[in-house]
Amino acid sequence: MSTSKKTKFSPPQLTAELTEAGWADVLDDEDHELVGASVAGASYEYGNIEKCILSKVRLRGCSFVSTAFERMDMTDVVLENCDLSNAVLEKAIIHRVHFKDCKLTGLNLSKIIAGSVLFERCVMNLCDFVEASLKQVRFQDCSLQNANFYGAKFKEIELLNSDLNEADFNDTSLKGIDISTCTFERIDIPAYALAGCTVSPEQAIGFAKLLGLIVK
Repeated sequence: MSTSKKTKFSPPQLTAELTEAGWADVLDDEDHELVGASVAGASYEYGNIEKCILSKVRLRGCSFVSTAFERMDMTDVVLENCDLSNAVLEKAIIHRVHFKDCKLTGLNLSKIIAGSVLFERCVMNLCDFVEASLKQVRFQDCSLQNANFYGAKFKEIELLNSDLNEADFNDTSLKGIDISTCTFERIDIPAYALAGCTVSPEQAIGFAKLLGLIVK
């Protein structure tokens, strides 16, 4: 996970050698806990797991489509080319996690507590971040079309080269957030939420028109 001059990110802390494991190891464990392991190609779709703890884990090419994770706790985890479309991670605790090239369409991340998280080249259309608490989280080269950030709390958030078309930022302050490298045709941001937000000149003209200003 790269760092930024503005935001200090702590990358996932994985050990040099991870034990090869399967998702069955998680399901068979009484506490649904997996530590210091690498899982590749696992598939657990349309399932439900009550309490799941992943620590120092790498997941590659795994599919968890439409699976509900209750009380998920992820610390020092890397997910590469994984599919969590329409999965539920509501109220999860996610710390030092890197999502890379993942399909997260429709993923429910409402009310999560996330810190030092990187979403890189992820498809996150229709993702739900309602009332999420995000600190030191970076979205880089992601598609966030129709994502819902209603009532989310941002602290040291970066939105870089991402598609924010039709994203909803109602009841969410963008103070200190730079969206100048992002693209959108339409975006739902109330005027009060734009205070302190950094935008490009082209975006500024668009927002001015939305506010009813005449730009010459």
